[in-house]
Amino acid sequence: MIAKLKQWLGRPAFLPILCYAVAVIVWLGSSVWSLGTDMIAKAGGTLYECELTVDNFELVDMQLLENGSYITTSGDPQMIWRNTDGMTVRTLRLTASFDRSPREMCLYYTNAEGEPFSVNKRVFAAQQDNGSYVYTLPQGNIAALRLDPCSPEEEKPVTMTLSGFSMNESASVVSYFAPGWYGAMELVLYPGLAACALSLAQSAWQTYKSKKR
Repeated sequence: MIAKLKQWLGRPAFLPILCYAVAVIVWLGSSVWSLGTDMIAKAGGTLYECELTVDNFELVDMQLLENGSYITTSGDPQMIWRNTDGMTVRTLRLTASFDRSPREMCLYYTNAEGEPFSVNKRVFAAQQDNGSYVYTLPQGNIAALRLDPCSPEEEKPVTMTLSGFSMNESASVVSYFAPGWYGAMELVLYPGLAACALSLAQSAWQTYKSKKR
């Protein structure tokens, strides 16, 4: 029995199978955790759908035009929202149109009041079939959001029409277990890299032991 187990553990396919199995278990566990925490937040009344307007944001380097659109006045326009009600924030949908390519669109977040925004805490938009942009935030408390609706090129201001902001739109149970294209890429890439690293380490250890003898 032990001999067969050692033989199976020594097969080249063992490490990849192990790494992919661990990745799937971690992914399923995190999905269940996300679903559970959101259900608790909904039951507690902190996770709910709401609509925002431009008035709910502090605007930086954005000028209002007569037709209701906004034009950027620098290369780093910002829209800052403060979570003064302690609500749970999971998603933000931006519905907007631009007169030229918005280029990079990202959403910064902080987890504590007074914490500065950082590139280490940001998510990027996923454009939907209807042209809107959806940002999905990680689990945890959200103290503030900073939406960068576009990243204009130098001396090329962008004019945008902001039609709406939707927070925490209803999500199906299945959506919690859908990794998306980026998550699927991670599930394929990272376990494979881990298996390669472990295989190299195993080979190095075996070489070291053989030389020591």
